[in-house]
Amino acid sequence: MNPFEKAQRLYRTSLDNAITSDDLDAIVAWPASEISLLFACADLVRRAHFENVVDPCALMNIKSGNCSEDCAYCSQSSHNKADVAVRDLAGTAEIVAGNAAAAEKNLAFCVVSSGRRVSPAELREVAAALGQCKGELHASLGILSEEEFRLLKAAGVSCYNHNLETSRRYYSSIVSTHRYDDRVNTVRAAKKAGLRVCCGGIFGMGETWDDRKALCLELRELDVDTIPINFLIPIPGIRLEPPRESPLEFLKIVSMFRLAHPKKTIKVCGGREKNLGAMQALIFYAGANGYISGDYLTTKGRGVEADDEMIGRLGLTKRHVAA
Repeated sequence: MNPFEKAQRLYRTSLDNAITSDDLDAIVAWPASEISLLFACADLVRRAHFENVVDPCALMNIKSGNCSEDCAYCSQSSHNKADVAVRDLAGTAEIVAGNAAAAEKNLAFCVVSSGRRVSPAELREVAAALGQCKGELHASLGILSEEEFRLLKAAGVSCYNHNLETSRRYYSSIVSTHRYDDRVNTVRAAKKAGLRVCCGGIFGMGETWDDRKALCLELRELDVDTIPINFLIPIPGIRLEPPRESPLEFLKIVSMFRLAHPKKTIKVCGGREKNLGAMQALIFYAGANGYISGDYLTTKGRGVEADDEMIGRLGLTKRHVAA
């Protein structure tokens, strides 16, 4: 089978939502000299399901630093030595103002807290604040119960973010203070409470392609709604070496997840500026249909205006977020 025939077969298989483990192996082995064909497959699948509409969102770090968990990649962990701001939970007025700024730019709004989880009292505070917000609301507040997820849903939250980060095999190499199944069970509890789930991982942490494939398949088993793809940001003081992957290898990961999850939102999030540089616009041609716009949790992004200009030049439009 020549390269064009391989690409055509992969495209048809993805459209049928029938990508197999063997197909993922073929993507992993896809030669760099033919990478444009792989991107074309992923781009056509993206267009088939989402046309030219993309789905960005904005983050607000509502509680920063001093986290008890030992995630090797995270600058907010108290086990690492990164120099990040430590702050207590944001007040209602600050959260409402952050929401208004996101809504003005037609962005879904996600509140994110450091720590294993927010306390019950903090959760009630956040829920009360979100109850005063408008537009599409997301949250990422740690390991919660189904009952707590129902509280967030009643406050207007429609989507919960809780990443698996990597494969089950590699997980113990980067986290020891909680189990992989704690994360899996949190995803299941959020879904059971009626929330959509945003769940993905971080790449460039020393994981193998087998780990990436395993995460891809695990997320399909969980049937998550949105898959955020992050590339490690080598913040001084974390316990991981800077990524060695090229921009094309990171983009290949985007294509693999698009083809394996043809109808899901694939968002490229943290690390795209640092790891893709001038090739950021290729995330869409590699299959992504979403991204984080603006700043991240402890690092700056390129800004909403720059992102708006980028998608405008590509002929893409933002999904409308209802007020």
